[in-house]
Amino acid sequence: MSPEMKHILLVEDNPGDVRLLVERFRETGKNNFSLDHVEMIEQAVRRMAEKNYDLVLLDLSLPDGSGMNTVKRICRAVPHIPIIVLTGMEDDTLAIEAVQAGAQDYLVKGEVNGSLLIRAMNHAIERKKMEERLHHLATHDILTNLPNRALFQDRLTHSIERAKRNSRGKTDKWETAVALLDLDNFKVVNDTLGHPIGDLLLQAVAYRLRGAIRQSDTVSRMGGDEFMVIFENVTGQEDVEILGKKIIEVFSHPFQLVDHKIDITASVGISLYPEDGADFESLMKTADIAMYCAKRERNRFCFYRLCKEEK
Repeated sequence: MSPEMKHILLVEDNPGDVRLLVERFRETGKNNFSLDHVEMIEQAVRRMAEKNYDLVLLDLSLPDGSGMNTVKRICRAVPHIPIIVLTGMEDDTLAIEAVQAGAQDYLVKGEVNGSLLIRAMNHAIERKKMEERLHHLATHDILTNLPNRALFQDRLTHSIERAKRNSRGKTDKWETAVALLDLDNFKVVNDTLGHPIGDLLLQAVAYRLRGAIRQSDTVSRMGGDEFMVIFENVTGQEDVEILGKKIIEVFSHPFQLVDHKIDITASVGISLYPEDGADFESLMKTADIAMYCAKRERNRFCFYRLCKEEK
């Protein structure tokens, strides 16, 4: 079985250094690397938007950028692609700065031979994959693969910041809503059918919820049988009501798990930014209050402001 082809983008403006690196590739005898070349960062960004690359070889001194700025610009454009920095001088401090800025490795042009170049590229690609796996584990729920509380908080905070920018000068418009969803009588499922079936049910609920929300929204598992949803770009209560009904409809059909058909419902509390809270903690608190309000009848959603009116 032939090795998988790896596509490399070289960002280098010095013709002599380009010839040197091309020669280093040739001397390895490896034919599973394809090399494209551009001279500037802007060209690199455009090329990476057109083609998928496995790695970037990046010179630190270019016509449209120099130093750590080059690394940061490439990282912002394509955060998932590993970078090896190329420089004409050996500088340990520069190497550390490059890695801190987002690069996976650092090579001195005059000291690079073919085998060292190939080894460094392979290691950088694997190191980037490992970084992404570790980041995914740190930000996602292991059971459902949904964003966990930490990632949910980060996304909600960013959503609030966008809403602040978008709603300047507007007093009659919401931009973000959050929904806290709790399964009704989930403990009965665990107690009667066992935790393995309970886990399968949580996974099935997560799958249906992902299919019910819009691409711009986020569904997260907060722990236990609680899920949270961020609704972005909403224009008022009627807009959110449509989304709330979609969440309730997720539970309108039984869940078929192994030999068990499980009918379960959910209670959903909804809070609106900025009326019900201006930050993560306050929106979570008001959504929680609204959820317990919905629990009085179950299998429904309740807005925080309507919950206040019911009291």
